[in-house]
Order: sequence, then C-alpha cells, then structure tokens
Amino acid sequence: MKANFAALLALLMVGSAAHAAEGFKARGFSLPDGAVKIDEDRYRLSQPWDEAIKFYRRAYPAAKYPRHNLRSQSPVRAVHIENPGGGEWDGVNLYEASRGEVRLYILPGKEAPKAPAK
Repeated sequence: MKANFAALLALLMVGSAAHAAEGFKARGFSLPDGAVKIDEDRYRLSQPWDEAIKFYRRAYPAAKYPRHNLRSQSPVRAVHIENPGGGEWDGVNLYEASRGEVRLYILPGKEAPKAPAK
C-alpha cells in the first residue's frame, strides 16, 4: 500500500512540474500556452484569473519569488511577482483587465552598463 501511495505521489509531482513547464518564455519568464503578445513585454493570457494564478504559483513558488497584491482605485485584481535573482526580468505584473481578460507585463531586468568608449 505504501509503495502504491509513493508511486502515485511521484506521478503527481512529475505531472504538476510538466504542467508548470508548458508554454514558452519571454525575457526568460514562463508564459502558459495560449499567451498572445499584445505589445512590447505585454501579453494577454487565455486562462481566467484563477487558473493564471495557479499556473504562476506552480511555476514561480512564493518562497523563491516574493509577491504582493498591487493596489489601485479601480476594482482590478493585480499581483506583482518579484525576481530577486535579477536577470532578464526584474518582476512581473499580472492583472485582470476589463471583461475578465488576464494580462501580464514583464518588467525588464537591468542591463549591464556599457563599457565607456575609448
């Protein structure tokens, strides 16, 4: 019985890791299948808000990628995911736009300073 439970648990872990890895990357940040580029570093996701949040909880665990809710005067739900390691992206703003559309903005990482011309 223990062996069956362990095998099932291992299968679920592999399945959830594969699910989080699906899609493609922009600036090194994972986007789910169905995401559409609408502007520079801006994407529209095909998933509803709750599914997008679940995807990013799996892909970018809060223990490694801190997050906080963004506040605004409008009733828009928005979350900021921070990339403490830096790199190609410093953070991401995930928000629900009008009509339930879920959008994402990737905050570009800081580029290395250019060497002075001699």
